[in-house]
Amino acid sequence: MTTSHAGTLSGSAGGDAQRQLLFIFGFGAFMVSLDARVVAPLLPAIASEFGISTAHAGWVVSSYLLPCGFFQLLYGPLADRLGKVTVAAGAMVVFSVLTALSGAFSEFGTLIVLRGLTGASAAAIIPISIAYIGDTVPYERRQVALSRFMATMATAHAVSTVVGGTLGELFSWRAVFLPLGLLAGVVAALLVLHRRRELRVTASPGKRRYADALRAPQMVPLLLLVASEGCLFMGVFPYLSGLLEARFSLGTMAIGLLLSLSGAAQLLVAWQMPRLLRRFPESTLLASGGSAMGAAYLIAAAAPSWHWVALSTVLIGLGFSSFHSTLQTRATEAFPHGRATALALFAFSLFSGSSLGSLGFAWLSGQYGYARAFACGGVLFLVLTVATWRLLGRRLLWQPAD
Repeated sequence: MTTSHAGTLSGSAGGDAQRQLLFIFGFGAFMVSLDARVVAPLLPAIASEFGISTAHAGWVVSSYLLPCGFFQLLYGPLADRLGKVTVAAGAMVVFSVLTALSGAFSEFGTLIVLRGLTGASAAAIIPISIAYIGDTVPYERRQVALSRFMATMATAHAVSTVVGGTLGELFSWRAVFLPLGLLAGVVAALLVLHRRRELRVTASPGKRRYADALRAPQMVPLLLLVASEGCLFMGVFPYLSGLLEARFSLGTMAIGLLLSLSGAAQLLVAWQMPRLLRRFPESTLLASGGSAMGAAYLIAAAAPSWHWVALSTVLIGLGFSSFHSTLQTRATEAFPHGRATALALFAFSLFSGSSLGSLGFAWLSGQYGYARAFACGGVLFLVLTVATWRLLGRRLLWQPAD
């Protein structure tokens, strides 16, 4: 199968230039993921400093995720019209400044505002990067490319919880953000320098509207599924830190190390994805990945020791890499006339679901405790897995060669 393109390619199409751009996009996604995940092990420390509950401190997560989802809707059409590299470069400049300032103020409300603005600027990077992969990589190789792109985010996931937990315990949660902002500034500079090397896919303006994308086959089911996934993964996962502190009295550094196992597991699956794709169809990756995440939450709910929560984080990482990369690959081909627009809808659904999930899980765990809340999350993820397989799993766009 070859990649379908809606229009003509223009710009600098040299292979070296594209590899450099894909590397820079990966670096940008690494920084955005690092910034988003670094807060998870810090929630107990933030709660302690401001004299609030860990559930209340979870607003730091929600305030980032909600605008990160909403602003996807702005960046997608802009990227299709003005150029993916140009839009990503501008957003990365703003992101780097706001990240550097996130630990500089003493009011909890100011922190919430800053994290919200940071999420709004971060919104551009990952969907634009995925759309650019869709523009330049054929479908039969795209899940491998996307899995390796996700490996950069998985690495950030693993590193962020360790870095956040370590700096939070040795210094303060505030010490995390300035170095992240400086590194993000390096990415912004690289994108600015390489903006003329973009490979452009042009299409008629009438084919870039959200209404056109929503009418594409499978688009609406994909959006509902990824919103549910975000609700149950990104919205729930950070609260493993609260469970580890409340049930096993672990410190910030230990929590960060345990949560990093999820990123390490994602990285393992991402690098094994070429082998997995040669052996298994998309439906198997969806079913096994979703089942692993559902089982992980059920294990965490009943965990008699922190070792079982460690197993849960590993299963979450293994499952997410298989489940999400399959949905993501489908999304890149759902509306090839305007990939950035389609991926903006996809990311908007993911992050909106994540933010609502974070708020809902904060309430659920506060009302009924972590055990019941994680048990509920596990059951719902298994239900989501069945629904995903029924909607998408039997309609394969790709399967192993005979």
